[in-house]
Amino acid sequence: MKNILFLLVLVILFASCSSSRLVDEYINKESPNFQAQKVLVVGLTPDGGLQRQFEYSLVKALKDENIIAVKSVDYFESNVNDIDQSEENLENLKMQLLNESFDAVLLSKIVGQENKVTMAQSYRNLTRSFQSFNDYYNENRVVYENDQVEDYPVYNTETSLFCLCPGRNNDLIWRGKIDIVNPPTAATSIRDYVNTLMQALKKNNLLNLR
Repeated sequence: MKNILFLLVLVILFASCSSSRLVDEYINKESPNFQAQKVLVVGLTPDGGLQRQFEYSLVKALKDENIIAVKSVDYFESNVNDIDQSEENLENLKMQLLNESFDAVLLSKIVGQENKVTMAQSYRNLTRSFQSFNDYYNENRVVYENDQVEDYPVYNTETSLFCLCPGRNNDLIWRGKIDIVNPPTAATSIRDYVNTLMQALKKNNLLNLR
C-alpha cells in the first residue's frame, strides 16, 4: 500500500512541474464565434515593475501567434489603476479602443491567496500509522512546537477576455481561474502563467490564429 501511495505522489509531483494550473473556466456560449484579433493586455497589480514584466510576456506570446497585442502600460499615460472608473469615462474608453480597431481586452488580476500542505507532508501523514493517542500526540506536538509543518503559498488569479463589439455591451467571452503554486521567482511564475493562459485561449479557439 505504501508503494502505491509513493508512486501516486511521484506522478502528481511530475505532473505539477509548472507553477501555474487552470482550475476553473467559464465560456460565453452566446458568443461561440468570437476570436480576438487586436487585444489590449491589462495586468492589475500595484507593483508597476511586475505589471510591466507580465504584460510584456503576454504580449510577446500573443504576437508569436500573430495576434496584435498592446500593453496597457504603453497605451495609457497614467497607471491603469488610476483611470476614472465612471460609466461615462469607461464608455468613452471603449469607443476610443474601437476606433483604434481593438476588439478585445484581456485583464488579469490576483484575487486571493491561501496556504497548502506540501505533497511530502501529505504523504507522511497518509503513511504514518499511530497505534495510540500518545503516539499521535507526541508526534504532532514535536511538529508544531518546532514549526516544522511544511506549507507553501498558492495565489488565486483570474483572467477575463472581454469583447469590444460595436452595438453590444462589453461582453465577457471567457474567464479562467489560474492558481500560481509556490512561485519560485517572478520570471518563472510569469512564464508558466502565460503558457497556461495561452493554452486555454487556444484550446477554446478564442484567438484569430493566422
